[in-house]
Amino acid sequence: MEMAEIKGGLDKDFFTRMQDRQNRRLRLIGNLVILVLLTIELRTLLIGAWNDSILVAAALATVLVARKLTARGKPEYAVSVALMTLTLLVSCSMWLEQGLYSGALIAFPTVLVVAGVIASERLFWALLTIMLATVALISFSAYFGYRAFQPLPIGVGRWAVVSSILMVSAGTIVWMMREMRNMQSSLEREGKRLRCSQAKITHLVGHDALTGLANRTAFSSHVTQMIEAARTQQRPLALLYMDVDNFKTINDSLGHTAGDELIRSVAGRLKQVVRDADTLCRHGGDEFVMALANFVMALANIDDVHTAVAVAQRMQEVVSQPFELSSKQLLTSLSVGISLFPNDGHDADTLVQKSELAMLQAKKAGRNTHFVHQEDLSADSHQRLDIEQALRQAISRDELRLYYQPIIALKGERLVGAEALLRWQHPEQGLLSPDRFMDVAEQSGLIAEIGEWVIRRACEDAMRWQQHGLRLGVSVNLSAIQIRRNNLQSVIVDVLNESGLEPELLELELTESMLLEKSDAFLQLLKNLKKLGVSLAIDDFGTGYSNLSYLQRFNVDRLKVDKSFVLDLSSNEQNRAIVTAVIQMAHSLKLQVTAEGIEHQLVQRILTSLGCDHAQGYLFSRPLEPDAFLGYARSYSERA
Repeated sequence: MEMAEIKGGLDKDFFTRMQDRQNRRLRLIGNLVILVLLTIELRTLLIGAWNDSILVAAALATVLVARKLTARGKPEYAVSVALMTLTLLVSCSMWLEQGLYSGALIAFPTVLVVAGVIASERLFWALLTIMLATVALISFSAYFGYRAFQPLPIGVGRWAVVSSILMVSAGTIVWMMREMRNMQSSLEREGKRLRCSQAKITHLVGHDALTGLANRTAFSSHVTQMIEAARTQQRPLALLYMDVDNFKTINDSLGHTAGDELIRSVAGRLKQVVRDADTLCRHGGDEFVMALANFVMALANIDDVHTAVAVAQRMQEVVSQPFELSSKQLLTSLSVGISLFPNDGHDADTLVQKSELAMLQAKKAGRNTHFVHQEDLSADSHQRLDIEQALRQAISRDELRLYYQPIIALKGERLVGAEALLRWQHPEQGLLSPDRFMDVAEQSGLIAEIGEWVIRRACEDAMRWQQHGLRLGVSVNLSAIQIRRNNLQSVIVDVLNESGLEPELLELELTESMLLEKSDAFLQLLKNLKKLGVSLAIDDFGTGYSNLSYLQRFNVDRLKVDKSFVLDLSSNEQNRAIVTAVIQMAHSLKLQVTAEGIEHQLVQRILTSLGCDHAQGYLFSRPLEPDAFLGYARSYSERA
């Protein structure tokens, strides 16, 4: 495709240049013909040859019309009209005057020369046919006595006419020869450009355009050859899969141009480490793969990967040095995964896949490290893929379920709402809790669709409770991906409008890590949600980056104390001190506090004495299905 585009571009440019040259030829030849016709017209007027004068005037008018057609971008019509008319006028002049004795006869070769240079082949043969017919008609007419032709005396006038015609012929021939030389030079230049383009395309077929490294196709072919050589020589082969850490942040912050420059700089440093026998490839985006051949390692001791690890560390070392980009000094690092032939696979695709799995494990381990592939990584990867595929079907098959855990106001022990908890009714594995599939949902992006479903279903259930006389709030957990999708506000508005639930009965739970987001868009989103009337809560407070500044900045309504601080509240003085401090701090900021994980009445009484507002846990109820929760709520309200 790219080759065809380049060839098309070259052909278009070449055609344009040839067209410009042809137009210049037409203008030059037209000027010469006009000059000759003016000379002949002057002679005919001086000698009183009125018939020839009329014919020459007609020819002159024809040439001027042809110039107008050329100026309007119709050179082919101009050439046809001019040459055909001139041929007919010369034929008429010869028939009316001197026949084959006429000096106009030498105009025929000139017309044919001009036609050969600038006209179509079809017009050339048509003109030649008319000329031959004219010569034949004059010859046979004179032979059979139908008409007599007498030559006029040769004088200055005849010399001027013949010389003018010869000059037009000579000028045309000289111009044609020059154009042929120019065309030959142009063809040579175009051939050279085409060869350069072909060489460039051949290079691009096997190389990455941005870095000049081998691309995936060429790399796979080369690694296949290296595997065959390693198999024949009974030597190992290592693949290193490298990913630039935090590249997305740099790319988003400084722009794609700076991101491309960083990738080129990283590639340049990696090439410094690569030996001639090795192969380095840009696998895509910010990922590179290197095939390390013939490193010193005995086959009997194949599990010894010290050499491959040493190369990985060297790669990390050269990339960890500062980069100067866009007048800024940037630091980044590499996460590296390592796979080995023949332990981890016998073909290029398998080795690349397993080295990538190892790289992802290095990412999970905190980045800027290396990881050697192990078989359990592949098993885990297959399991995650199976979960993802089944989860996609679970959404369409309506296998997701919401369970509700009651939230109790400790003062007065009133039921005030419920937290919506997601479950998956797996057709084979039964009811699954979120810790079995939530990571996969977030990494695959399915969490956005699932999160919208949870909000919609929770609001519908809360509205159904109202229809049974129970005005209870519902609390829903949010994912960071839902917030980054930039459509959370519109989803909340649509759900509230469709369900009819009052906004103050919907509470959205955020994690502390989300609140570390410092973008203006995130801050504006929270402000807009507050304007809608929904409540905001911080879930699992105390387990993350607890900070008073974001409590004030984001204007949250509630803190939910993590159950790890609550379970042993009666026996752990340190946890009791932490919970006491959290409650006092929250109340000083006019925030409510909900304690999670209440399982014993003693813990409930302690929390009540500390002034905790709300509580939830197994002491009150386990999470319940919607209908079961409705029954629980009714009975609880009746007891109250």
